[in-house]
Amino acid sequence: MCGIAGQFKFQGAAERELVEKMTRLLVYRGPDGEGYHVKDNIGLGMRRLKIIDLKTGDQPIYNEDRTVAVVFNGEIYNYRDLKNNLSARGHKFYTNSDTEVIVHAYEEFGDKFVEHLSGMFAIALSDEKQKKLLLARDRAGEKPLYYYADRDQIVFASELKSLLLCPSIKKAIDPAALHYFLVYGRVPSPYCIINGVKKLPPAHCLTVAGGKFELNEYWKLSFREKSDAGEEELKNELLKKLELSVKRMMVSDVPLGALLSGGVDSSSVVAMMARNSRQPVETFSVGFKEQDFSELKYAKMVADKFKTNHHEIIIEPQVLEILPKLAWHLDEPFSDYSVIPAYYIAREARKNVTVVLTGDGGDELFAGYEWYKAVKIAAGYNKLPGFLRELFFQASRLLPDTDERENAIRYIHKAKRLLETQRKASGDLLSAYLNMTSGFTEEMLRREIYTDEFRAEIKRVDAYALRRRQMDEYDGDDELEALTYGQFKSLLPDMFFTKVDRASMANSLESRSPFLDHDLVEFIARIPFDLKLHNLETKYILKRAMKGLLPDEILLRHKKGFTLPLNRWLKQGELKDKVRSALLDKSFLDLGYFNRNFIENLITEHNTDKKNNADKIWRLYMLALWHDVFIK
Repeated sequence: MCGIAGQFKFQGAAERELVEKMTRLLVYRGPDGEGYHVKDNIGLGMRRLKIIDLKTGDQPIYNEDRTVAVVFNGEIYNYRDLKNNLSARGHKFYTNSDTEVIVHAYEEFGDKFVEHLSGMFAIALSDEKQKKLLLARDRAGEKPLYYYADRDQIVFASELKSLLLCPSIKKAIDPAALHYFLVYGRVPSPYCIINGVKKLPPAHCLTVAGGKFELNEYWKLSFREKSDAGEEELKNELLKKLELSVKRMMVSDVPLGALLSGGVDSSSVVAMMARNSRQPVETFSVGFKEQDFSELKYAKMVADKFKTNHHEIIIEPQVLEILPKLAWHLDEPFSDYSVIPAYYIAREARKNVTVVLTGDGGDELFAGYEWYKAVKIAAGYNKLPGFLRELFFQASRLLPDTDERENAIRYIHKAKRLLETQRKASGDLLSAYLNMTSGFTEEMLRREIYTDEFRAEIKRVDAYALRRRQMDEYDGDDELEALTYGQFKSLLPDMFFTKVDRASMANSLESRSPFLDHDLVEFIARIPFDLKLHNLETKYILKRAMKGLLPDEILLRHKKGFTLPLNRWLKQGELKDKVRSALLDKSFLDLGYFNRNFIENLITEHNTDKKNNADKIWRLYMLALWHDVFIK
């Protein structure tokens, strides 16, 4: 695991000083060493966090005649099998690292070498003979890679802040990216908040040679063919593949542990680790003073069952001290506030281990989110006569607006949100989903929030159309499963892996996700969707597979998610004052995007308990904080 950066010049020599500056800014991603390859028009740099082959695994790594050089961020989990295969074909290895298989796989298979890699990675490869640069990103998008190109060069880096050291890049905001952020809560690939910069999409390679660019998708998740095996056979195969993935991801030359939330996904990973570890697994959990938000008791239940060496951390709402630091690490505006506990738990874990396994990806692959139930109910609700739908909607307007998590009001709140979103969606499940999960709807942004000038600037930008295009790539025959594909394609890499990568790398910690092994992912895609969302039970097949291995209380309990009591924190003390000050600051309003009256009303409604506007306020605050750190 490390950070990488580099430059490819179309004319003239690469600038070593720039490559070194971009690379050294990423020291926290790789505190154990650095390496450079600067020759002719190509410059590659890397910072290394030592995980595998501590003695000879320093990068860059070369082929036998040193005409191919590579730096990469991530891990290749099948490197041992691949090394044996390549050695049998005559390739000579001088290290025991996973990095070296990349250069020899490229020699053997050409640009299709990435199809032979199983892992998480962002790769930069230089081919001296062909005067070519190749950039590649893993299938699920676990590792980030930004790039910028103009007539003179292409520069790239693991993080945006490194690219901003390049004098050619101006700190101008991309209006489309800003709009997408406010709707989605993150900037989706390939867009970037800085105009002219792009993110390499997951499962893509970018080759640059002779002044020409070629962007290719080398892998696509297919849902077309479904298994005809019975439930029992599918359960057994799922367990086998999950255990194999966990075993491959436990390979490490440094201490290793697991992040344990007490949910089904992370608990399943810990169960598989305990089966395959000769010593107690190190597990780490985070909780809150507010007991209705804390899941520590469930995490401890799993830790006790598998006799792990368990660590707990309690978070209180004094988060102001780390928010500017998080905004800096996140690179772009980012609204998922669970990055706060993610940062704290990564910091705690790093005191004991260098690598952690997580349950990330389980919700996206097994339809684990609560809104799947809501959207399925919505599909039935749409079939009711119009007068009944209107009656239910009018009744819902009398219900309270709250964020309480462990009482009946919580379900009333969800029912109210469902009826409100269905009225706006007019039967379209994608619209229902977006209205249910977005802090701001596009309609609200254009009608109430944006200034006339900014509204005109983004009149052709359409967040709904962007998601519809992604869903249209889905090759199965279930509209709900198409939402799953959209989650895998966009939410997972652009939201959750951004959070996980930045929170862990800020603490020099490597995070691995066994559910994202692509062989396991392809198997899960072949499982009939009814065995994932069965009636209204989420993760049905995974829960049945883990029955008897995990406590029933873990399998049957209601999902909470890795979140925090933001609604309450935004009404308290210093954070309340800081948010108001930031959103009404003259320099923020002078950007010309937002109506001041709307922002003032949003804050007042929230602080007087008229509406729960936490998501909307937080989204604007994280934008203001990002602007303060990166632009102002």
